[in-house]
Amino acid sequence: MLKLLKKTIFYITTSCLLLLSLSTFGYGQQISVLDKTIRIGELKGRTDIRDLKIPTTRGLIPIKGEGNVKPFSIVSLSPNQLTLKFYRKENFDPRTPQYLTIKFYETERALITGLILDEIDIAVLESERSATEVKKSNSHFSPLPIPMEANKVKLVVYNHKNEFLKNKEIRKAISYGIKHKYIIQKIILGGKATIARGPFDENSKSYNSGMPSYKYDPRLALQKLRKEGWHDNNRNGILEKNGRALKIDLFYQKGLRLDEQISRIIKINLIKLGIDVRPRPLEKRILNDKMASGDFDAILTDHTFEDGLASLESFFSVGGDKNYSGYKNSTLEKYIGFYKNAKKSSQRSTLLQSIQNVINGDQPATFLYFKWWTHYLVNVEKIGNFRYTEGPNSGKVRPFDEWHLNNK
Repeated sequence: MLKLLKKTIFYITTSCLLLLSLSTFGYGQQISVLDKTIRIGELKGRTDIRDLKIPTTRGLIPIKGEGNVKPFSIVSLSPNQLTLKFYRKENFDPRTPQYLTIKFYETERALITGLILDEIDIAVLESERSATEVKKSNSHFSPLPIPMEANKVKLVVYNHKNEFLKNKEIRKAISYGIKHKYIIQKIILGGKATIARGPFDENSKSYNSGMPSYKYDPRLALQKLRKEGWHDNNRNGILEKNGRALKIDLFYQKGLRLDEQISRIIKINLIKLGIDVRPRPLEKRILNDKMASGDFDAILTDHTFEDGLASLESFFSVGGDKNYSGYKNSTLEKYIGFYKNAKKSSQRSTLLQSIQNVINGDQPATFLYFKWWTHYLVNVEKIGNFRYTEGPNSGKVRPFDEWHLNNK
């Protein structure tokens, strides 16, 4: 009887250990937790799965959509988690990952907690303060400062179908009413950003250095608003015109501490002018849908402009595929036409400067800043070979399928 009892206990214990060593990823597949998996943390507020691309040795490959044969397949997909399986090449390095799991978090605080508790192996934090917090709380992680993409600008995009915001003087008043320098010095730790005058950073070959910056000038902002007929007649602190109060909904990326802080500063700045700004956080998927449908007043977001004409035309031209604001300017369209017909590079360069002058003068969007760095938090005890150490890409992050995993 005792021998039978021992065998039964051994069988139950072995079965439990076997179950604990398996993790179900979907499609009926069971994968050992010791398999080579990178676990990435991401925020729902800055990730739209429809636009998500994975950096691989073949380049940035979209998760969704048709195209060339992908170097990975989707194992499972839900609103809170995505798992991919990389196809193994011949003579593959056994240290490279076979699976990649992305866990989506509602807030940056939840993402930070996931790093501290070792739920994930890597995440990107825009705030240096947040990166330092993780490092102090979990010695497995090392903050890795990475240069931001060239010409990636933080900006407020306005809907030009809005009765108030279609007036460029109101848009300019808003730009003058925001403390750009305060945002850089106080919200972005150490002031590690450059004030934006337009779509290109000062290091860009396309940059127009002759454009004025919209430095904080509340007196000039109020003058512009009053000249357009806006007054606080009932003394409630909000400007009115023709019986309508100047109120604007400002959407921003949900869960991003930085965007939440910037939205709050914009609200505080503009209420002093009599403009009632109502910040509202949205997931990236919903934010993209709002932009595409034109169902918004203003959106705080990021956009990367490529050097040259193409990205400007896409974002600001009447027929641009990313002209979510509905911005129109006949002079801009004329300059774009001249640029395309110009034969000399010097002519194209001059016209590109002129296009930026038009955008700067109209303020179809308020350009805030170009941030210098973002921060990768990497579990250096588990992961190696995650960045280039030499050559033209030195310091940059390698494609995921080149990383090395150290499973102890």
